[in-house]
Amino acid sequence: MPNLYQGLNPDLWAILPEIIITVFAVVIIFVDLFTKGQRKVTLLPIVSIVGYLAAIAVCIWQFNDAGAITHNVNAFGGMVVVDNLGLFFKIISLATAMIAVLLSTLYIRERGMALGEYYAVLALATLGMMVTSASTDLTTLFVGIELMSISIYILTGFARTDKLSNEAALKYFLLGLFSTAILVYGMAWLYGMTGYTNLRQIGAVVAKITGGDITSNGGLTLAMLLLIAGLGFKIAAVPFHMWTPDAYQGAPTPVTAFMSVGPKAAGFAATIRIMVEAFGPAWHTWVPIIGVLSILTMTLGNVVAVAQRSVKRMLAYSSIAHTGYVLVGLASFTAVQNNQTQSISSILFYLFSYMLMNMGAFGVVVWVQRNGGTDFLESFRGLSTWAPGPAALMAAFLLSLTGIPPTIGFLGKYYVFIAAVNSNLTWLAVIGVLNSAVGAFFYLRIIWYMYFEEPAVAREPKPSPALVSVLTVSAVALVLLFIFAQPILDAARDSLPTITAALVAAVVR
Repeated sequence: MPNLYQGLNPDLWAILPEIIITVFAVVIIFVDLFTKGQRKVTLLPIVSIVGYLAAIAVCIWQFNDAGAITHNVNAFGGMVVVDNLGLFFKIISLATAMIAVLLSTLYIRERGMALGEYYAVLALATLGMMVTSASTDLTTLFVGIELMSISIYILTGFARTDKLSNEAALKYFLLGLFSTAILVYGMAWLYGMTGYTNLRQIGAVVAKITGGDITSNGGLTLAMLLLIAGLGFKIAAVPFHMWTPDAYQGAPTPVTAFMSVGPKAAGFAATIRIMVEAFGPAWHTWVPIIGVLSILTMTLGNVVAVAQRSVKRMLAYSSIAHTGYVLVGLASFTAVQNNQTQSISSILFYLFSYMLMNMGAFGVVVWVQRNGGTDFLESFRGLSTWAPGPAALMAAFLLSLTGIPPTIGFLGKYYVFIAAVNSNLTWLAVIGVLNSAVGAFFYLRIIWYMYFEEPAVAREPKPSPALVSVLTVSAVALVLLFIFAQPILDAARDSLPTITAALVAAVVR
């Protein structure tokens, strides 16, 4: 055990970021109970952000520790692990939550929503994402996914007086129950066929039973298909995407921003854990399935987004399309060590870049709504004439989502497509590029409305220093990280699950 851990309980050390978020969630509740008026309005976001920053600092500490990187500290009997893969996803989840708090500060207060409950449930949703990211056991994985999902259901319907929000929450909840049943059924089948709930032990059994040919075992094949379907709902992959447009449009816009990134990242963390660590030896069976899902997802997402007039609904279908792009990276996974590294690192880098550009785009929608507009295209008409700053920020976020240099969005797509090419999936990369061209239409259409249409109503912008500041920092980061992307890419490359190489090598031999 490295010196860093001496004197510390290894189990508690492993979940220290989660403990911090849990403590701060409780603190938020007490602050809400014992403070009133403007003091409450000011303290709650500050307490939330301090908690997220503290958890991020611990994650970076663990990430940089040679012991955590080399030995992958296991805790609670191997149910939780401290490894770079989980830590990278935790940092994305925490950063997403922190940006969501900054986007929510004025929005939630002005709409009369319960402040303490909102920030507490947001923290619990983040906690669920973190547990999911660190789980190497079906039991803890399910607990993390459900804590995240239930919290997001609540946040979706948090605008209790808004019928659209209530409808969105109900639809999301009912479809979520259905997907959970499929996911649990798949986990039950997997446990029944292998006798284990630990993903790495399951991987060893899969390699031993099937020799990598999972199709020779009907039970394992069924378990894998059920798990892909259940996880497909969490990441909004076609045909499991039905909940996304209504949930995104009906939820309070800061919640939409949060749920467009955080749960998606956690869903991919769970997908990587299960498909790579449990079914890694059978990669040649599930990779084609992921490839087909990728094509369906990015094609439907982009094509349907073209017809949308609501920017929130358009960004919902855009989110589906971006899930397809990330799946291109996962479909690039093969037995070749270099391809494994490119596959996983391209997913992580893409999700990190997606966090900045998508949260920023929704942040501008929040700003427009606060200034008397709606989420429909008409409210963006002529935005540059009376609010040049927010219009420029929105243009930057949309260009990055399109994948136009010099933005980090371009690098994100570049790395997933290169991973596909290096895995002899050039045709999949070509389909991805063509879909990006379709996506450019509806992104550039919003820019056209902002810069080349006359405003229906000229307004006087309300002061929103916190909101504009976080959007500006995000927009600047899109360009700076394009130039200085290497540290993030290196961190992503260090995050390949270490169990994979050994399992795949055993099957190849």
